[in-house]
Amino acid sequence: MSQMMRSAARSVLASRGRFVLTGTAIALSVAFLVATLVLSDSMRGRAAGDIAEALAGTDAVVQGVVLGEPGGGPGDPERSVRRSLDPDITERVATVDGVDRAASQWVGFAKLVVDGSSVGTGTASDVGRNWVADPELNPFRLASGRPATEVGEIVIDRSLAGDAGLAPGDVVQVLTTTGMHDATITGVATFASADAAPLQRTVLLPDKAVSAWLDTAAPTEVLVDVAAGADRAEVLGRLSALTDAEVIDGPDHIRTMQDAATSPLQFLTVFLLAFAVVAVLIGVTIIFNTFALTVARRRRESGLLRAIGAERRQLLGGVVIEAALVGTIATLVGLVCGVAGVGALRWLVGLAGITLLTGPSIVSTTSIAVAATVGIGATILSAWIPARRAAATPPIEALRESAAEPRVVSPARTASGLVLAAAAIAGGAVAMVGSNPVWLTLAAAIVPALVLCGPAIVTASARWSSPAARRAAGVGGSIAAGNLAASPRRSASTALALMLGTAMVTMFAIFASSLTSGVGTDVREGLHADLVVTSATPDFPTIDPTLAGRIAALPDVDAVTALSIAEGIVAGKAEAVGGVDPTVLPTMFDLDPIAGDLADLSEGGVAVVGDDPTLLGGTLAIEFERSTLEAPIVAVVARSTGGFEAPLYFADRAALDASVGRLLDAQVFVDLADGAAADAEEDVRALVRDTPGSFLETREGHVANSGSEIAAFGNFIDGMLILASFIALLGVANTTALAINERSGELGLLRAVGATRRELRRIVRLEVALLSLVAASIGLAVAVGFGWALIDVTGGTEIPSVVVPWSRLAVTLVVAVAAGVVAAAWPAFRVSRVPVLELAGRDR
Repeated sequence: MSQMMRSAARSVLASRGRFVLTGTAIALSVAFLVATLVLSDSMRGRAAGDIAEALAGTDAVVQGVVLGEPGGGPGDPERSVRRSLDPDITERVATVDGVDRAASQWVGFAKLVVDGSSVGTGTASDVGRNWVADPELNPFRLASGRPATEVGEIVIDRSLAGDAGLAPGDVVQVLTTTGMHDATITGVATFASADAAPLQRTVLLPDKAVSAWLDTAAPTEVLVDVAAGADRAEVLGRLSALTDAEVIDGPDHIRTMQDAATSPLQFLTVFLLAFAVVAVLIGVTIIFNTFALTVARRRRESGLLRAIGAERRQLLGGVVIEAALVGTIATLVGLVCGVAGVGALRWLVGLAGITLLTGPSIVSTTSIAVAATVGIGATILSAWIPARRAAATPPIEALRESAAEPRVVSPARTASGLVLAAAAIAGGAVAMVGSNPVWLTLAAAIVPALVLCGPAIVTASARWSSPAARRAAGVGGSIAAGNLAASPRRSASTALALMLGTAMVTMFAIFASSLTSGVGTDVREGLHADLVVTSATPDFPTIDPTLAGRIAALPDVDAVTALSIAEGIVAGKAEAVGGVDPTVLPTMFDLDPIAGDLADLSEGGVAVVGDDPTLLGGTLAIEFERSTLEAPIVAVVARSTGGFEAPLYFADRAALDASVGRLLDAQVFVDLADGAAADAEEDVRALVRDTPGSFLETREGHVANSGSEIAAFGNFIDGMLILASFIALLGVANTTALAINERSGELGLLRAVGATRRELRRIVRLEVALLSLVAASIGLAVAVGFGWALIDVTGGTEIPSVVVPWSRLAVTLVVAVAAGVVAAAWPAFRVSRVPVLELAGRDR
């Protein structure tokens, strides 16, 4: 064994150039994977630990009963709607036998404003809470200053204080549903030991300010401490007897809060893991190519060893040890880089506007073990396959002078690939016709189909491209095309890595274009207003409701109407309900009525977004936290106001406010007078600048920015794609270098018969350009077909149609080919500098 280890080490050192590139691909793949796992563990672990610590003193929580199921309410699509508690619920809870203490907790909207600008961006929500006087039940701990006790005093979390550079004694403003309020900071608090509650920015108010600032008399929940020695189960039973209230055991409440804090980011973990898996697959392809060519070049050496008595397991073991050595070193480097690079990954995710949990990273042994197993295991497995094939070759055949691999493509392999391809196409077609996503799993068979058909595709592409290559580059073009067909398996494996990278780019481009188009269709077709004021945070209404009136008072403003959004339960599901002025909205935004009259909303009716006119005349019940609105359906409209949180139901603004309380506005539509000067827009803009939580767009700008959240997320995706594509290009460079070494005698002969160094480099670059063109074209075709089927079947109402950005795909094709040529530049340059006799004399 020691002899095999020494032999493997000498082999790696002798070919350190090729193994450095291979090791880099492994290290990058492992680094990406471990960074993703660590970031995921950190998000979950940090949130879970902070919540458990903050709520450790709470034995039970009394909340309003849940109305319906979680659904598409504003802000968080998984939020549920609960019935409001009675105003005297805390006093009643405190009198229950076995309850030691009870404290009211009010939760609402509150946005911190400093010098006229709101503080905080990203996915974290702006929350207002009352400061709970009982330290055992208060999830917040005072870090500096004192608690807020009088109206006009607030405590802020340490994250807000750090973002805005605030300290106790500073004077700020707070925007709530009741308007703007002047406030003095009396203290800075932490959520347990964390700077802030997970995914929240919190302003803490005194109990005296709750009614006026949060517009509520009833608490959101009651925090309960069970007396020492009391039977916990019995106390919970007595609390459950309270009318119209739900009692949650403390540990269950902690688990619920932990799930709520981490579930919005689970999609991000899945997304990152998907990229990590693709990166690993690309790395595996590179490893396989490297060892396949390395083992092939040792055919005669292996045959000689077999002839003098070496056993198959010894030859196989030597290659496996060599792979294990490379994989272990590269994996260790990847683990170190991955743990150190979590911060970079967090920053990259931040490009999408996603606010991640702060605090130190949590590096678990499970994450390290998984990443190490994948890195070392993938390397060994990728090397074992070609090594096993070589070890099984009879010694006499291995001693022959022959090509590293046969030029003839196996008909059985190609036929198997064609069968899988036909099944994949059929699965996609059936899924689209029947709108059944189950069949999409069959469509995924296109990937193994391409693996099987790859050599045949490369051979056919080389034959078809040869005439064009000859016309474009002369004899060198013909040689480059012929080189593809000379080693079809190697060429196909190299193309697979680049194909995966191109397919990823294309899939996202199609998804982003389709989603952006779906989100913006209603806006493009329905918006007539000259100006639109939108919330500073896309998912949450944040516009001061007094702004619309101030804009309406300006000269040269013809009409103004605002849109507010509330959460309500419709048919057992949480939905967004819009509050509008039915007399003004139709002039600002065409909802395309197909039945009824929107003007009847002012008589207490509701409008429904849909395509079924028979809904007209029915009765719709919408349950809110404080009341239930039952109203006749007086209109059916074909479109909403656009955006992810566009309401599916509309009611008169006054009726909605009466049902749920005063609401902030999500949008304000402004129609300027005909012929109004540019000063009119500037006057509106000045009012908006003085109103934190809002910003102004022209009609053209609002249409163009529809779906801007997707564009922001695209920055993050592009960063991921660059990394995956870089790993693929490492494979192109590595395989090109190995292929050049394999054909060194042939290249030396070309130099001997008169080919210049420049022509030699040109041949290599042309070969890689043709291979990149084939790989990128296949990747584009597969991504368009599979992406079309996936979006068509699963897109839902947000993506009503598939939009393929052909211009971007053309750019992707050009960039992929250019990047492949760049990746091959260094190997081509190196071989062109080798003296002719040395090049021609190398072993083939």
